[in-house]
Amino acid sequence: KMAEKILKEEVENLKPLKFKAIAFTGMGGSGIVGDYVKSFLQDVSRTPIIVVKDLYLPTWIGKDWLVVAVSYSGNTSETLSAVKEALSKEAYVAAVSSGGKLLELMDKERLPYVKVGGGYAPRSALPLLLYASLKLLDELGLSIPMNQVQESLDVLGGVKEAEDEGKSIAEALKGYTPIIVSDVRYEALAWRFKSELNENAKIVAKCETVPESMHNDVEGYEEASSKFKALLLSAHDDTVYTKVLEKFIEELLKEKGFKPYRLELKGKGRLAKLMHGAHVAGFTSLYLAEKRKVEPVKVELIARYRKFLEEALP
Repeated sequence: KMAEKILKEEVENLKPLKFKAIAFTGMGGSGIVGDYVKSFLQDVSRTPIIVVKDLYLPTWIGKDWLVVAVSYSGNTSETLSAVKEALSKEAYVAAVSSGGKLLELMDKERLPYVKVGGGYAPRSALPLLLYASLKLLDELGLSIPMNQVQESLDVLGGVKEAEDEGKSIAEALKGYTPIIVSDVRYEALAWRFKSELNENAKIVAKCETVPESMHNDVEGYEEASSKFKALLLSAHDDTVYTKVLEKFIEELLKEKGFKPYRLELKGKGRLAKLMHGAHVAGFTSLYLAEKRKVEPVKVELIARYRKFLEEALP
């Protein structure tokens, strides 16, 4: 319901913009938003979208680019640095945040933004940040397929099913290092799954995408079955990607002694499948944290890094 509500929020400082390409900038639980938007729109929009997870922007970003800064806290050092550089390059800048220095800057410069509610861990705010970003892009003139947005909201309503799937996956992953495998269309989800397991369950995990992993990672399957558990994220559609995932990789893993777990993503559109997977990933990581008796909310090492970076930056 909060995600639905955010689609009705007004864009502050809204002004018509003409841009040729979009760069999302953000880190961690905020940075994944750009990955999701890119994955969702890359087959339906003619406007190029890139994601920058860095202190600095590529040299070729400048005038006629729209830089969308996503920072839940509004105080992410890397994102603020990238925004300041974008302004110096005379790029258009817009933002999604709950407040902080980022929205102070947006108000000062009279730049467009959507404000979301605070009080969550950034990684828990994915729906808010994602739908706010889509709202922002739509208002700035990028055509968004709203029927797919609505379907994704409907999928998010299936809490019990996602929770049950998360429990099952957590049980399967216990005691193993997970390898999350997706096709390239769902790389953002594979990364989201990995990050949720890292941050909430406090475990090492890796992710691989098809077809690239079939040219390198696959050779590592020979002697890995005792340490790793493969989680296959399947769009379960009639594409060569799904055929490779379900007919080749899954069978190969079984042949090499793995017991792969296949998660079939729900929904028709890509955004629905991405959000269903994110929902399951959240529950999986929380139940695995419970099994490991660790506190999912604490991110002491991330906080330590942030403090170091703030002191290291000029």
